[in-house]
Amino acid sequence: MKKINFFATLFIAVFALGVVNVSAKEIPVTDEATFRDALNSAVTGDTVVLNNSITLSKKDNSPGVADKEITIDGNDFTITGWRDEAGSLSSDQSIITAGANGIVHLKNVTLTNAQKYGVQAFNGGYVSLENVTINDCRYGGILLNAGTIEVISLNLGFNGQNPDGQGGILNNGIEVSTSVKLNEPNAIPSIIMNGTINSTEKDNVIYFASDANDNTKGFIVENTDTTTDKILVNGTTAVITDANNEVKYESNELKEGTVFEGEDYTPNIEVTDPVEPTTPSEEANSDTNGEENPETSDGILLFLGLTVVGFAGVALTYKKLHN
Repeated sequence: MKKINFFATLFIAVFALGVVNVSAKEIPVTDEATFRDALNSAVTGDTVVLNNSITLSKKDNSPGVADKEITIDGNDFTITGWRDEAGSLSSDQSIITAGANGIVHLKNVTLTNAQKYGVQAFNGGYVSLENVTINDCRYGGILLNAGTIEVISLNLGFNGQNPDGQGGILNNGIEVSTSVKLNEPNAIPSIIMNGTINSTEKDNVIYFASDANDNTKGFIVENTDTTTDKILVNGTTAVITDANNEVKYESNELKEGTVFEGEDYTPNIEVTDPVEPTTPSEEANSDTNGEENPETSDGILLFLGLTVVGFAGVALTYKKLHN
């Protein structure tokens, strides 16, 4: 089975992007302008740190991250996305996007109200999610568009509305897809579970796309040795289980022909203590409940009766002999 090795991925990425940045720095963010500038100017190793909650007024203020590895620390603040209910939905309008050769470590932040998605991992892009909350995004919480996400601690509210006549309101937590526009044959969406997923919604916490824009050929899941929740293969669906292997959430069905690689789900089996069989003699003794065996009682009475008769016969004979 094809595996995703997180540390190997980072190792390769560092060398692909060049030598490690020994002058890594923190870049403070106070508003949408400084947020845009920080994402554009950050180089591998830098950390973008929010000092306030910010609201984006246009999609251009949330540029994608490609060809570098950075950290975005929300410092427990919120990023509210740009949204135009009447506008076009054709271009990339996610709040955080990792593109080709881009790695984003996202932590301690709430993402809300995106025009499309809160997070997108696109065409080999990689996003780790630690203490991240995503809610009220128009199309979905996360778009796994032939990229990889690592889940450390993720909290999902309701995301997804599917406008444009696509079935009305529908929760869409993590959407697994590969755009028909991607020509890279090895671009396969994947998830690394390394912690927990919690959602206020039960349906479609993982959602497999099946629309005309989707060309997904495979999906890969890896659970680390230390993860609490797991994503497991259950036929054509994915289930998210807790530390006790109890199912928390179940996806819709993966479309026919898609290769699903990961650890298989095995349901818990209730085990009861075995009942030892009883022998016929034990059953007979159990039926009498400790009472005296009636056959034994009758034998004793017969013996006493014969004894009395015997003594009476001896006495009678003795009397006749002496008369």
